[in-house]
Amino acid sequence: MSDRTNWNELNEPKRRRPRSGTAAALVRGLFFALAVLLGFLLLELPWNPDVFAIPWPYVQANLLIGLLACAIVFLAGQRTRASLAVYVGLALAAGCANFFIITFKGQPIVPADLFALSTAASVAGGYSLFLTAQLVFCLVVFAAFCVALYFLCPPRPVSRRDFGPNCLAAVLLVALGFMQYGAIDIKSECDVTVDVWDVRGSYATQGTALCFLSRTQELTPAEPEGYSPETLDTILGPFGLADGIFQASAPLEGPHEDADGASNSDTAAALPYDGPNVIAIMNETFSDLSSYPGLEDAAPVTEFFHEVADDSLASGNVFVSAMGGGTCNSEFEFLTGASMGNMGGGVYPYVLYDLEGVDNLAAYFRDLGYGTHAIHPAEASNWRRDRIYDQLGFDTFDDITTMEDAETFRDLVTDRATYERALQKIDEGDGPQFVFDVTIQNHGGYDTGLVPAADRVHTEGVENPEVDEFLSAIKQSDEDLRWLVDELNARDEPTVVVFFGDHQPGFADWLFEHTYGKSVEDATLEEVQERYHTPYFIWANEAAREQYGDRLSAIEDADVTSLNYLASLLVKAAGLPETVHTGYMDALRKELPAVNLNGYQDAEGAWHWFGEEVDSEAQQRAEEALKTYGIVQYDNLFNKDSDFHEV
Repeated sequence: MSDRTNWNELNEPKRRRPRSGTAAALVRGLFFALAVLLGFLLLELPWNPDVFAIPWPYVQANLLIGLLACAIVFLAGQRTRASLAVYVGLALAAGCANFFIITFKGQPIVPADLFALSTAASVAGGYSLFLTAQLVFCLVVFAAFCVALYFLCPPRPVSRRDFGPNCLAAVLLVALGFMQYGAIDIKSECDVTVDVWDVRGSYATQGTALCFLSRTQELTPAEPEGYSPETLDTILGPFGLADGIFQASAPLEGPHEDADGASNSDTAAALPYDGPNVIAIMNETFSDLSSYPGLEDAAPVTEFFHEVADDSLASGNVFVSAMGGGTCNSEFEFLTGASMGNMGGGVYPYVLYDLEGVDNLAAYFRDLGYGTHAIHPAEASNWRRDRIYDQLGFDTFDDITTMEDAETFRDLVTDRATYERALQKIDEGDGPQFVFDVTIQNHGGYDTGLVPAADRVHTEGVENPEVDEFLSAIKQSDEDLRWLVDELNARDEPTVVVFFGDHQPGFADWLFEHTYGKSVEDATLEEVQERYHTPYFIWANEAAREQYGDRLSAIEDADVTSLNYLASLLVKAAGLPETVHTGYMDALRKELPAVNLNGYQDAEGAWHWFGEEVDSEAQQRAEEALKTYGIVQYDNLFNKDSDFHEV
């Protein structure tokens, strides 16, 4: 045995162990309590400067959650000192993750994010990680705890005899935790309110763990009040027969015989339907920042977009429920006609729900006999698109593996490359085609420095390199859009295009505060919505206007709308057959012109928070419309045996 080993053996009892077993247990208990406290603090401190202002009742609730979590880790780790370090380290890691998610997206981690870890990892490469003084301080605190744990906390010998009881105790605590979680309503019993448009503020004032668990309980919406087959029949009955896909007011071309052999040429037809190709472009982060005070000189970067919008069947601002991220929710609202306003914040239907059999735009075109195609030049598994697109009814999905040699801008596949692929789908298909193109060129972050000098844009309104890079990307998108419009007008194939941005960039919070001179927490609902709208248009090429001019409809009252209505607006503007649900959505829009995660607009153009006291007839009608909408949406998403399902 070496001298070093002998020295350790001689000094270990004096250096690490108190003289009595009781004293050692007491010290270990104190370090356990310290781990619980540090776990709470290190979960909050990396991003929450107001952690010490959290009211005591919320601190208690968060500490109790931490106590249970720490006990489980401690027992599973055989009550060793290392298990305490692991628990505190996990809390710190979660706090740091929250810091970066808030920095990039403006909102903290919510339960649904855990179902999309692969997506988060895929897009994280576009952002730069960095250290702040607060993060360094948290890392130092963690390191100091580990050092103190090693030198001051007596080690506890691990025996095989204790392994089983410790693991059993950990399992029992997990079971107890789940039982308690299912037995109480955190929102009501702990007085927790997670504001859907300011999740960060709610986490900051009530604690991350408590708010996170409260949101977990709300992932799947409860059955709406008044929901029943009879109520649904009353709501949807006026818009078409439950056993027919298309309304008699918009017949398909050609004869048809029903299941009994009777002719019914007014309600169905031989497929495919005689209609134009349809290209739906959800353009990554496409936004018009010139609407912000002092940024009027940013308008030229979307000059061609506005030229097309002025010559469109419908155009204006479309209100969305995402900002800085959450692209999948914009897809969901557009394709299904559902609104995140009926589901709450922190919910991502693409990663949480089975959408097989849900009425949506892809299934609608498939039932018309169209070929249906999705394009997105990123990993197919992002937001589970590889599964969701199949469930929704897309025949093909072109992901990044099919476009690896495509032209890039800022190391991301260009909009034009996706447009070329969309045209290729139309050329290769038999009959009319529906193409859903989710672009990626303008994806954040905007500090890459990869914009060529000749393509750089600078605005005098805001001296910020990220804003400049973003505007440079949008200008490139505008030029690619010009190429697509010119190409479509030169072709003989009738084609209708719906184009919209999925959300504003992640720096929209900062931009609002910089240009409005106030905190986002002090914004009115109208000002909140400034960060939640993007421009859109529905446009027909010359061939479509010549061949289907009598069918096409210019929609004058759609200068303000929301993503849940865009599919029904497309159907109406393009003169396509109306369904039970598109007819309902068109009627709903008259009383509820726009609705998103933040609130809704009534027929008089006034915005309202959800749950706001009713003070006008228009708001009362909008509230009633919201209730029926919630019933229809719930039925579509969660009752797939309903008579009103069309797919």
